[in-house]
Amino acid sequence: MAQVNAFNAALARVGFNNATAEAMVAEGFDTLDVLSEVEESDIDSMIKNIRETRRLLGVNAPGNVTFPFLAIKRFKAMHHWATELRRMGRPLNVGQYAGPVITNAVTRYSLESLRAATLEDEVVDKPKELLDLTKWETFWEQWRTYMRQTRSAAKCPLSYVFREHEAVTNEMHMATYDSHDDRLISTTTLTGPWFELDNQRVYEEFKVLTLKGPGWSFIKAHDRTKNGRAAVLALRRQCEGTSAVQSRKASAYAKIAAARYTGHRKTFTFDNYVEAHQAAHNTLADLGEAVPELSLVMHKGYKTSKHASSISKRWYIIKQLKNVMNAKYQHSSM
Repeated sequence: MAQVNAFNAALARVGFNNATAEAMVAEGFDTLDVLSEVEESDIDSMIKNIRETRRLLGVNAPGNVTFPFLAIKRFKAMHHWATELRRMGRPLNVGQYAGPVITNAVTRYSLESLRAATLEDEVVDKPKELLDLTKWETFWEQWRTYMRQTRSAAKCPLSYVFREHEAVTNEMHMATYDSHDDRLISTTTLTGPWFELDNQRVYEEFKVLTLKGPGWSFIKAHDRTKNGRAAVLALRRQCEGTSAVQSRKASAYAKIAAARYTGHRKTFTFDNYVEAHQAAHNTLADLGEAVPELSLVMHKGYKTSKHASSISKRWYIIKQLKNVMNAKYQHSSM
């Protein structure tokens, strides 16, 4: 009874009068737990059912039951708030749905509705098939971007399925995030019906992109269970393990050593030279490799500054070199 009374109080806070709240409770909407387990369409059906019943009763319909627009919106926002808490494994306390919590819930509900309407007809570009494991780095960035842009059954980016950690700690719940999506990716539980749907979807998407390449041999063991999380992490471990990391480092250093700029050519401009260096240094930075200063193979006759100890400083020097070279070639063409 205490939970029902608390839920009635919350209905009053969102804008329903007593008669309307009683009618909603009579339809079975009597606790926050119940609300978190239904779909938003069930709310519309509940309202429609109450209205139809009262229409049939005519003048004999008891009480002044009304469904103001804003009250309905706040109630649907409460549903969105409750289901989100449930997917994050957080306790449901209807007494917390008050004041600024209601305001924030309505804002997030409105944003999610706008997002759904905006993305309804939008086609997100998929990554190209992974036919060569040496292309893993590029493929992984494209895959993560694609999954982050794809909404899941858990109402958050689908990339939450293959995040690094499995269990969610209280520290993760209390942490500060750059965006609400980042919070959901980190704290949505990897259990429940939403995860079952999303995990299988990730597998099907990942299988299509890896089936024709060497990566398939590392994930096909999960084909029967359709375990997307296990499949993605298995291939990532293979491609980013110790031996793979060493190979990527060696490849990056080789690209740095091979990059030479001896003058502007149609097939190799200074921008191409800078891009080659930048790509290799980005790879090394991602791998946590401290790049020795002497490994920067610059244009013949130019040396890096002994004070340029960071990648950002090195690339400042490269930019300065570009200005010098541009000025040199402009002068020679006059």
